[in-house]
Amino acid sequence: MTTEFPHAFSPFSLGPLTLRNRLVALPAGTSMATDGVPTHGDQEHFERLAAGGVGLIVGGATVVHPSTTLRSRKLVEAYIDEVVPALTEKAAAVHRHGAKIIGQLCHLGREFIGGESDSPPTAPSPLKTARDAYPPHELSVEEIADIVEGWRVSAANLARAGYDGAEIHAAHGYLPAQFMSELTNLRTDAYGGPFAARMRFLDEVVAAMREAMPEGMVLGVRLSGEEEIPGGMGIEDCVRIARHLAASGAIDYFSITHGTRGKYVKDATHPDAVAVDSAARVRAETGLPVLVGQRIRDAATADHIVKSGKADLVGMARALLADPELPNKSAEGRLGEVRGCLGINQDCRAFDPHLHCAVNAEIGRGRLPGVGVRADTIKDVYVIGGGPAGLEAARVAAGRGHRVTVFEAAAELGGAVRVAARSPHRATIIDVVDYLSGEMRRLGVDVNLGAEIGRDDLAELVDAADHVVVATGSRPDPVRGSGRGPAVVTVDDVLTGRVPDAPGRAVVYDESDGFWPASGAAGALGARGWDPRGVPPLPALASGLPAESVGPLLGRLGSAGARFHVATGLALPLSDDDEVGGLQPVFGGEATALDADLVVWHRPRAAVDGLARALGRRDDVSVIGDCLAPRRISHAIAEGYRVGAEI
Repeated sequence: MTTEFPHAFSPFSLGPLTLRNRLVALPAGTSMATDGVPTHGDQEHFERLAAGGVGLIVGGATVVHPSTTLRSRKLVEAYIDEVVPALTEKAAAVHRHGAKIIGQLCHLGREFIGGESDSPPTAPSPLKTARDAYPPHELSVEEIADIVEGWRVSAANLARAGYDGAEIHAAHGYLPAQFMSELTNLRTDAYGGPFAARMRFLDEVVAAMREAMPEGMVLGVRLSGEEEIPGGMGIEDCVRIARHLAASGAIDYFSITHGTRGKYVKDATHPDAVAVDSAARVRAETGLPVLVGQRIRDAATADHIVKSGKADLVGMARALLADPELPNKSAEGRLGEVRGCLGINQDCRAFDPHLHCAVNAEIGRGRLPGVGVRADTIKDVYVIGGGPAGLEAARVAAGRGHRVTVFEAAAELGGAVRVAARSPHRATIIDVVDYLSGEMRRLGVDVNLGAEIGRDDLAELVDAADHVVVATGSRPDPVRGSGRGPAVVTVDDVLTGRVPDAPGRAVVYDESDGFWPASGAAGALGARGWDPRGVPPLPALASGLPAESVGPLLGRLGSAGARFHVATGLALPLSDDDEVGGLQPVFGGEATALDADLVVWHRPRAAVDGLARALGRRDDVSVIGDCLAPRRISHAIAEGYRVGAEI
């Protein structure tokens, strides 16, 4: 083992548990459950995390009462007897690989995640959230007691399954936090009013769980150091709550995070390690071990946090989806082999129908047979295109022993991702190209840059190769202006600096999908002094973005002076009589003059499919990525992975 990160990879005693290192897989439910019971795919996911080298896994998305289940029943239901055999198998799988496992238990209260419920939302007071359509039912004292009993039964089931501990999810604005906050608890009975009364619900949950848990199990509580909502709880509230709980002697550790629902999964626009200072306060004030997570993506950061004494354990969620082997690779000094998380909240937050990852095709799908195993017949594989699809196909094929050659027309690898990474706050997406480029070197792939393959080259190429992978990507599909009125450019033109120097008024027209390109262009223009206006024909702004990214994006654009015209079409000047063009409301109303010096017209990208069409349908040719149909990074990676595994 390398000594590069001695603090992160030192053992730690958490109550009666001895953890092999300080790295923790944070709660991230898979939604791989049927009728509230985890499936075999869920177990495989947790076993992969344990085999990757973490010291501890905290399993999430586990609910304690029928009043907080989803109609789909995709959340694990810890309170039902049927769940125990599956949890037992999961715990055994984790233990086989030397890790420990804690079950996080949750009641969402007035919040709902991942779908509809046949139960009404419930809360200490009937105050509706801005995120959901319905005001909650105010819990009676009898209903509170029944929910507390659900926590007791759930903790007992974790114990029966051989779990090493349990964690109470009292963060992110869920039911315990709703009781503790003066913003959401307006009760005047024994569960509301003074601090001690607002703590009563959580105190009863702690007592009930301790009664059900044997001596050797640890009990932790997750708290939001900052709720990040107007009037919500902040670090002083968090410290006061932590002190109260620590004084009970029933708690073994705290897990500190920031945010409430819709704010706690920080995308790449947020700084790394945002909750560390809050964790340090709680650790100093209580003397109990503290686990901290949120935008911590590598072992170096974890090592620094532990070394500085700000936390005892360091958690990661999305980073371990991107690469479950991050701990082992880091401990062994194989840092270049770590596949980094892009922080885009794309597939990992969609749950369609369960957990996936944009850069790791195995999450939610499992490992395809043969991946990482030498192929029976070694082939010469030619990959045309050095974007993510082609590079992933090359990586997997080379890992199976094939002789792989990549031809890329540009002077550097990356394709459309390299341009997209120039968008404000999106620079981290180039990490996937850096990782795949490193894998090309490690695996001995022959990479040829500035090597454009034309139709005349195809016959020779096909004769020389046993298999050809076409991954020629896509290009912008520009709108041609009439020559009158404003200049018309693409998003790529903006991001690569091919726009007029003198700033003025700019209209960014998103004909496409409400995804990142148009908003990125608006942000880039605003940063250069332009006055941007966003014009989508859709009735909503940024409708294709992950939910956690929309608010921060619109806040940044609004602060930069951007204005928006939703459900609006754009017409360019077409003749000498039409001097300026106009903005036309999609659902009726009068048009207004365009009044712009520049138009950025974003429309669906066009597939660069000439070579694919020329080759036609053949068993020794695979067509993947944007040249098949322009889509997302996740589609490119998944198709490259599949083809590399099948050759």
